[in-house]
Amino acid sequence: MEAILAERGQVVIPKAARDELGLLPGMKLDVRVEGGKLVIRKNISEALQRARGRFALSDPGELDALMREVRGRAPGDPIEAFSELRDDIDIPEHIRTDHAKRRAQWLATQADAGK
Repeated sequence: MEAILAERGQVVIPKAARDELGLLPGMKLDVRVEGGKLVIRKNISEALQRARGRFALSDPGELDALMREVRGRAPGDPIEAFSELRDDIDIPEHIRTDHAKRRAQWLATQADAGK
């Protein structure tokens, strides 16, 4: 996806991205620079404040599923596979290898938990 920086510094987030993330007009976004990249995240603290105390989870495992639904991943989830990342980023082989090992371990624990 592509966006254009307007003269006043405004950026329009493409509709497909807004829909996928559930972004609505007036929502606060967290904007940071991390490792030379501009990172924009949903500010979920406001949503959590509104939702606090409204839901009772019968199974603690439901919290991870709820977090994945709200923000796309839960604590302990690996980042997406490097093959899913942009191909114009040079990632050293030792980092790819370590990532693949950690991802395989995580996937194995998920498979064991599902049995």
